[in-house]
Amino acid sequence: MNTLNKLKKRLVRSLKDFFPNNFRKIEFASLILAYFLIRVVILNTPDEYKGVTAAAQSFITYFLAFRFGFIGLVFAFIFIAHELRIITGLYLTTHEAEYIVAVSVKMVTVISAILVAIIVTKQEQHQKELHKLSITDGLTGLYNQRYFHEILEQQFEEAKKTGGSLGLIMMDIDDFKLINDIYGHDFGDTILRGAGKLLNDLAKEGQFVCRCGGDEFTVVIPNADINTIEKIAEHFKSGINKLGPNYFPKEMQNKISLSMGLSEYPHLSSDKDELFTQADTALYHAKNLGKDKIHFYQDIMKQLRKGISTDHQQLIGAFKALLSTISAKDKYTLGHSERVSAYAVTIGEALGLSPKEICTLQYAGLLHDIGKIEIPKSILNKTGRLTDEEFALIHMHPIYGENILEPLNELDQLLLYVRHHHERFDGKGYPDGLNGKQISLGARILCVADSFDAMLSERPYSPRKTIEQAIDELKRCSGRQFDPQIVTAFLAVLESEAHKKMKALINW
Repeated sequence: MNTLNKLKKRLVRSLKDFFPNNFRKIEFASLILAYFLIRVVILNTPDEYKGVTAAAQSFITYFLAFRFGFIGLVFAFIFIAHELRIITGLYLTTHEAEYIVAVSVKMVTVISAILVAIIVTKQEQHQKELHKLSITDGLTGLYNQRYFHEILEQQFEEAKKTGGSLGLIMMDIDDFKLINDIYGHDFGDTILRGAGKLLNDLAKEGQFVCRCGGDEFTVVIPNADINTIEKIAEHFKSGINKLGPNYFPKEMQNKISLSMGLSEYPHLSSDKDELFTQADTALYHAKNLGKDKIHFYQDIMKQLRKGISTDHQQLIGAFKALLSTISAKDKYTLGHSERVSAYAVTIGEALGLSPKEICTLQYAGLLHDIGKIEIPKSILNKTGRLTDEEFALIHMHPIYGENILEPLNELDQLLLYVRHHHERFDGKGYPDGLNGKQISLGARILCVADSFDAMLSERPYSPRKTIEQAIDELKRCSGRQFDPQIVTAFLAVLESEAHKKMKALINW
């Protein structure tokens, strides 16, 4: 049964190759009909005109072979075989020489058509091979980056036209640079080939798996809603964990994992470019959280819009644009801001703050680094030590943020939270050198949340810490950089087995 299904699928695929659109189908049907009609005409044509109609018939045979290769030839041969049977019967009855000539002409037509079909088929195969090379990644055999963008464009237009959906998964191999550094690039290529083959084998029909350079892979999924995309990502994750030993060298068996970022059109993104950016951002967030993570893009702006007053609604679009601009400079910042916002809310709840105060904390957490839009990209992503001038510029971003958020001065203490989130409990922070209770409670909360997430994240200039190391750092700096009361409350939340919300946030 499986063999029959495979043959059926192969036949359907071959027919789709020969008849990619309705025009080709109409063209083929018209030629077959013309051949048949000429055959009818020949039977009712005086002998002196039969040569002309037979020549027309031969032309259609050649044209079928030229346009449709052996498939066109097969249909022509069905008619020719029928004609040869009739001609042979007439010759056996009358023994007239003209029927021998007719058979000879038919045979010449058949041989010539076969040669045409062979030449055309070889040319088509050569063109297909060239096309395949142009869209295929030479190392993994997957679709390449150029073709990925073509697929994404095609599938997006199709989803837009039909009102359907489109999913995108972006993934890369965890610690691939380390693998290359330890084992060498040839070994790294072996890992990439194995990952490509494994992903291709795990993909279902209709899903497009591509390699987009380096160790980054993408999967374009037509007609998939958010839940389906997440299930597909889990399918890839479990497949890699279970089947990895069959695809990777023994040195790496059970050690290869992928981080994944997910997004979807139209519920999360509004266009193709936004779909790509969201999945890429989600992948970056997943990488910051450790190995083997799946992260769906989350638009915290929607949550912000729900809580903000009608008078300030028009500012949300501006803030979103600003945060997107920051993300283009420094991908770390947007996801970091989302997590700091969530951490700050959790700390506020643990301290028993009012809903209004917690709402302000949420906004401030999201917007606390918005002043970085004024900082050059070269400084934000610098891997070496900053100069004194560069440090001074970095220290200005809380002030820049306060200035940008000036239109929201009606929101209780939001501007103070943003301006002072880098102040230290011992007075050695910036920009104003405040200490202790001189710093607003919200700013002291943001200082803990901001530092904790920064320690857990991979930065251009600093490797990520483990959760245990980050907790030790909070304890060590309690009373100096951080308010001891807030550290105690936050650690109580982290250590509480019942606090599932915080656990999920850390895993995220």
